Amino acid sequence: MEMLRTNSVFWSKLGFCYDPPRLGKDGKPIVFFDNWDQVKKYHADFYRAGIKLHTSILFNGWTGVDRYDYELTDRVLEAVFSCGGEDLLYIPRIKLNIPLEWSEANPEELCVYYDGPRDAESIRALVGTDKHDFLGYPSAKGYYTAGGWQDDRPNVGGLISNQSFSSKKWLRDAGEVLRRIIRRIEDGPYGKRIPAWHIAYGVSGESCVWGRCNIFNSADYGVTNRKMFYDWGIKKYGSPEALRKAWRQPGLTRDTVELPSPDHKEGPIRGMNEFFRAAPEDVICTDYDLFVTDVNVDALEHFGRIAKRESGGKPVGTFYGYFLQVARSTYTGYNGMERVLCSPYIDFLAAPKREGGGEMCPAQSVNRRKLWMDELDNRTCMAKGTGLEYKSSDFEETKSILWREFAKSVSHGSSFWWMDLGGGWYDSPVLLSEIARIEKSAAQFRNRKMESVSEVCLVVDEETFHYHKTSYYLHRCLFPELIDAMNRVGAPYDFYRMKDLETLDLSCYKILVFANPFRADAAQWEKIEVRIPETTLSIWYYAPGILQDGISSAENIQTFLGCAVKERTPDFAEKMPTCGMLEGTVPLQWPPHVADDACPVADNCPVFEIYGDGLRPAARYADGAAAAAELKIRGHRHLFSAVPLLKEAHFRKLMQQEGCRLIAPEGVLVYAASRFVALFAWRPCSFTLRLPGKAVWFEAVKEENVSSEVFLNLRADEARIYIQK
Repeated sequence: MEMLRTNSVFWSKLGFCYDPPRLGKDGKPIVFFDNWDQVKKYHADFYRAGIKLHTSILFNGWTGVDRYDYELTDRVLEAVFSCGGEDLLYIPRIKLNIPLEWSEANPEELCVYYDGPRDAESIRALVGTDKHDFLGYPSAKGYYTAGGWQDDRPNVGGLISNQSFSSKKWLRDAGEVLRRIIRRIEDGPYGKRIPAWHIAYGVSGESCVWGRCNIFNSADYGVTNRKMFYDWGIKKYGSPEALRKAWRQPGLTRDTVELPSPDHKEGPIRGMNEFFRAAPEDVICTDYDLFVTDVNVDALEHFGRIAKRESGGKPVGTFYGYFLQVARSTYTGYNGMERVLCSPYIDFLAAPKREGGGEMCPAQSVNRRKLWMDELDNRTCMAKGTGLEYKSSDFEETKSILWREFAKSVSHGSSFWWMDLGGGWYDSPVLLSEIARIEKSAAQFRNRKMESVSEVCLVVDEETFHYHKTSYYLHRCLFPELIDAMNRVGAPYDFYRMKDLETLDLSCYKILVFANPFRADAAQWEKIEVRIPETTLSIWYYAPGILQDGISSAENIQTFLGCAVKERTPDFAEKMPTCGMLEGTVPLQWPPHVADDACPVADNCPVFEIYGDGLRPAARYADGAAAAAELKIRGHRHLFSAVPLLKEAHFRKLMQQEGCRLIAPEGVLVYAASRFVALFAWRPCSFTLRLPGKAVWFEAVKEENVSSEVFLNLRADEARIYIQK
């Protein structure tokens, strides 16, 4: 693990082929590029730039039922290891999705969408047809090939997809595929040059349930999955009678169980009770979300156990935990973080980076027990293909973003891979030279113990997602908008899960920000509250403690936080002037609804106002009711914002009031740890930077020594990285 923790990685499209496995007319896997020498050049370039760890998708050899072909596998291995010396190492990413022949032989084991058939023969009849969703998401152009071979199969209108994650048959068969490929490589000439294994399955290999995390499709209504949900329910409730009562299905049996409909589980939100699943008939919806989480983590552990055993204990990793960016994360079971972090079979977690200098998951939380690896698929100025709305405009902006992403990972204790998804994204002496400089800087402190210097901590609870419906709009306010604000406040902050607060040292924090504290576990909060200094200000968003002991009620907020709330008619165009401790800052205001690929229609969320004795309002609705208020309970100070709309100006004022150290002006992203400060300007700014202590500092971007006081004149998208010598 130390090698992964202290080295960055290069990823290329070497071996990038159709997944689930699709064979061409020659009976061989369809590969998305044919210029092997060009892709090999990219690996050689990165090797010369100092990157010794390399990775790509490696075909697992599975072409049909009990049929294997390792020709492509061997060719990829030979290619990558020809790109450097004996110190070039390779991390295979092994996808475990099923070939078409397996689907034909096992229709009852397939994932089925809500509008699809319910019996095995009707499912079998759709295998391989245009009603078979190969990819797990709608795409009129078929597979995204990153600028290579163009798919001839539109992938739209699917009623069935590939393997159900709950299929024991898939777990056994794919487990054997994994065992075979690991043994083949570990026992071969390259076994000693494989430092770790990356297991993958589902949509894009990201342990994502077919249908993906948007509203287009809803799964899994397949034969096996329905029966496995019943078995899960029996285990939870203890008997068929108790299960029938809990799920309100008097005639329920293993053969007749039906999942909640998409409208029931994720339909329109007409108020607080509906959003927080307060009705007895909503129990099955929460149970299904919990079931999917268990199913996904079970699969991760199953494959991780095999990879550990067959590789002799080498590190094993996977994609998981995208709940900060994905509103519908419970659909695919991304919320079992505590189980994953406790698992002896998973060593590192990965995800694509979040645009704007963030992560899909609280990386610092993961790094307490495992390793977070950021997939840096930032579109450089050389990029071609899709996602170009995020493309850097020129070399200077590209270089700044490379430094920013590097600084983020280092300050959080993470690792990462430079991802050349389209091919040629770094094919320039300018960018390769910059990569080499970044790697040179990394070598100076990757082995140093990085300690936090943050005085603010953002806290999230991934478990809460199981207990409410999906509101894309509310999720955007609770997470992306909040993170963007914190990334512009001009000071560093830490980012952990609620579970971490039971053991994390909280004495250094002057402000705790609770983003989604809806589920109040009394025993857990009792452990946490006594560890929070009385001088610390706790900021609570939206509906703290509304869920207690599985029951949703507005009265629960009063029990938990000492103030009452009531629902009010939403007016998402309303501005809420600030007052009290937020006096002088801009009004709170809901963002505009934005239609995107995840949610092409506007959705909504309940809206609350605060009332009660002893409150000091900090923002008011137009009718004078409190939208945010300061209060004190059990010796602790709190700011409760029933509207999750605080921006960087609000946080900056609160930080000033609490005596937090502001390193840079508003509009500057700051990453910092002991002996390390990084800045990224979102807009032009000039200011004097005062670095800690009197020591000499080294600025890595300009490669110059500086004193502890530096005047900066930064343009937009400019980065600075300071390392204490």
